[in-house]
Amino acid sequence: MLAKYGIALVFIALLASVSRAALKVADVPTFQLRARVALCGPGKEGKMPAKHTFRLGREAVATAEGTEWSDWIEFDRVEAYHALKAYPNLYSHAFPVVTRLQIDPATDPMKIDVELKLDGAREALQIKGDLFGPALGILVWRDEQNNAMAGSMADYNRSHYWRLLAKAVVPPERRAKAFPIVDRFIGGDDDRIDWREGVEALANAGFSAIMGPSTTRFRATLNDVGVPRTAGAVYSPPGYTFSNSANGGKEPMPLSQWAAQEAKPFFEAGYKPADMAWFGLADEPGWYYPAVFKMLEKPEARERFIGYLKSQGLTPADLGQTNWDHTTPLGRGGVKDLPTRRLFYWTARFFSWDSSRYMAESTAAMEHAFYPNLPLTTNWNFFSGRFYVPGPVANNADKKSPDAAMGGHDWFEFARMRGCTMLWTEDWFGDGSAYQWSFHCAKLRSAATKNKIRFGGYVVPRAAGDREDGLLQKMLCVAGSGGKAINNFVFGPEYNFPGNCYSQRPALLAKLAEANAMIGAAENLLLPGARPTPQVAILAPRSACAWDLQDQPVAHGISDATNTNLNAHTMDYMAETFDLYVALQHANVPVDFVDEDDLSRDGLANYKVLYLTEPNVPAERLHDIAAWVMNGGTLVTSSNAATADRYDQRIDQEGGLNGPLGVVDPAGERMFVANLSALPDIGKVKGAGGEVTAYGPKRPLKNIAGAVVATFADGSPASIRVNAYPSGDPHGKPGASYRFGWMPGLSYMRSATEKKDGLPVGFSPLLRDWICQPVKEAGVRLPVIADRAMVETPMLLSEQGAAITVLNWTGESIDKLTLHIRVPFSVGAAEAVRGGQLELQTQGDEVIVALPIKSADIVLLRPKAEPHARTGSLPN
Repeated sequence: MLAKYGIALVFIALLASVSRAALKVADVPTFQLRARVALCGPGKEGKMPAKHTFRLGREAVATAEGTEWSDWIEFDRVEAYHALKAYPNLYSHAFPVVTRLQIDPATDPMKIDVELKLDGAREALQIKGDLFGPALGILVWRDEQNNAMAGSMADYNRSHYWRLLAKAVVPPERRAKAFPIVDRFIGGDDDRIDWREGVEALANAGFSAIMGPSTTRFRATLNDVGVPRTAGAVYSPPGYTFSNSANGGKEPMPLSQWAAQEAKPFFEAGYKPADMAWFGLADEPGWYYPAVFKMLEKPEARERFIGYLKSQGLTPADLGQTNWDHTTPLGRGGVKDLPTRRLFYWTARFFSWDSSRYMAESTAAMEHAFYPNLPLTTNWNFFSGRFYVPGPVANNADKKSPDAAMGGHDWFEFARMRGCTMLWTEDWFGDGSAYQWSFHCAKLRSAATKNKIRFGGYVVPRAAGDREDGLLQKMLCVAGSGGKAINNFVFGPEYNFPGNCYSQRPALLAKLAEANAMIGAAENLLLPGARPTPQVAILAPRSACAWDLQDQPVAHGISDATNTNLNAHTMDYMAETFDLYVALQHANVPVDFVDEDDLSRDGLANYKVLYLTEPNVPAERLHDIAAWVMNGGTLVTSSNAATADRYDQRIDQEGGLNGPLGVVDPAGERMFVANLSALPDIGKVKGAGGEVTAYGPKRPLKNIAGAVVATFADGSPASIRVNAYPSGDPHGKPGASYRFGWMPGLSYMRSATEKKDGLPVGFSPLLRDWICQPVKEAGVRLPVIADRAMVETPMLLSEQGAAITVLNWTGESIDKLTLHIRVPFSVGAAEAVRGGQLELQTQGDEVIVALPIKSADIVLLRPKAEPHARTGSLPN
């Protein structure tokens, strides 16, 4: 959310500036004003100042004795010109235009009166300020009839925001107390009126923590409005993402000193450690290859690099080197044989690991400075979760280098190393993609479980508002999926932080208030709740990311940083991962993500079904996957999956998964996906129930010992199912292997025929059934069954009961939705946050409730007595 590499704050601001016609000097209302200090406190020497100087803009100056009025000073065309060239007007290119009246000396308190006469107006406007510092913000704008307008920031906010939001008030009893829901008011001047009214508006809207300056004055304002908790953020720890400078600069300060330095102003302002509800530790981290190699010129960094290679069981000979002294990092352009493939691969993995290590140390330092398990976040904008993006993306200076790439964190590795206490990403996608939060939450939640940490996210209202309840669905999807904090980046006002805020669409604050109230009403079940462990998993690709677009000397095309369309500027297997998730989501099948480190008998023990799309899987893991299938697991692989090892060495036809699981899939080239509409139509696929149109790569299969499930139009096998028996015993419990010679996920997303309420709908039910058939055959019992497709019901369990968030992705209201729910306790009462009390029925081990659903609701189930729930666990 802050600026780096031209992919966040500054980039967004620049986009905003070029997307609108720039204001011209002649457009800006001009005026003259005079001011007086009506009341002031004593100055530094304990005396009331006898004289004040008033400055407006760059050159307009006047003075006044005591409480007398100053002479008139002008904001003319020259001042308007300079104002438009200065921040924030430089980036906003829209009204209001910001300028400031500066008073010297500034004493606290200081009440001032201003008379402002717009050029051409008969009467002067009366403006008042209650200042704690030298600046009173003065804004000028034009209304819808092009009339010139002016006022203080507080005046503007009242007329444009607070008057319109009189109903955006959450009753105190429905406000979240412990669940961090964070926003920020950015006061652009030193006017108490401006700050107080802004903070009060956010408090009324139900935010439980409000970010602001670490001052006693802001803390007092928070206490006055009943929100004692605040939030903080830095762009990054010292030195950015590594403990050694990557650009030849000076080494960063010790982390303990840095953390204490960050915490000190909050404590001096009177905050207690627990008053810090959330802290942003790093924003959109990433690094460029080959420039980052320079870091390894530092002896301590090089020592870590060699130590890391040794920890992987590698020797210099494995890497094509004679000894460790001559082993240096290698970019992808240097790959020519297996040893150099190894060296390149582990070089890229090292930087992700080393940054995660440093972030873990930074997290520990901040926890020591505040308190253990403080929600500390590193905000990721690599939405597909890549640790390596080939090519000179973003602002990489090495545009022509074959080694050019951008690095990022491996989400699962980062979580295992406890790089933060709360995994985090952002959403910058429109409301028509609100359902995408489910995918992100599943990945974040799954990674977070590796080290018992939490997750949450930035829900960005500026990217919302094109659907009535899109913002509400995003908020509830995060909270209902198990997220434990939400930051709504950021109210603003926009004129103080152009390109980032949602203040210019004040109706969004009313919708946020509604979502905040729903979270607050369910807080005692949402906050302690955990998802029952799903029985279905998808492999999150990792190794394959290093080998994409190898046919290009300098790779171009892949974009992961702030790419909100997961079916564009990506590779087929990566899009397939997302699209399979969506199909399962539409069937209300809870899903975990696993990484390559989980591909073992123990790591897969809790799962009945595994979907795998990644072309590159570590060779040693393939044997464990096959053993898991032989022991009763169900493996679903799409075209080209698991056809090469982590070094992109092809696996022979009888090796890997092919031989033991009885199917041969010739390896093929992975396909770059520019967007869904660019996918090739590969004709019809016919199977049980009918036929569908398939899109993407086509690779007919050769069946060895299984059943053909579907065929291409030419009769060649398109999908195959193979039973896998333990130790070859046909009487044992069979596992199963499904192999697609195409990509059903891509085809499923491409099957959507229309939009309703901005959401994609009309997906092929037949294709969804084919994708989900392995789940049914594996005997997976769902915790919640809805009687309508495309309704998602994530459930959170705790000793207090169960919270089932109902998310309606159909694009239309449902008059009566029936839910069959399995919980590990006897239910005594059921209610919906929106729908009120619900009638309970029981059927075996299921509780049945019915409710109308517009876009989203939260069903709350409370136990009759002390629950026997094993949190997050359900009987099979």
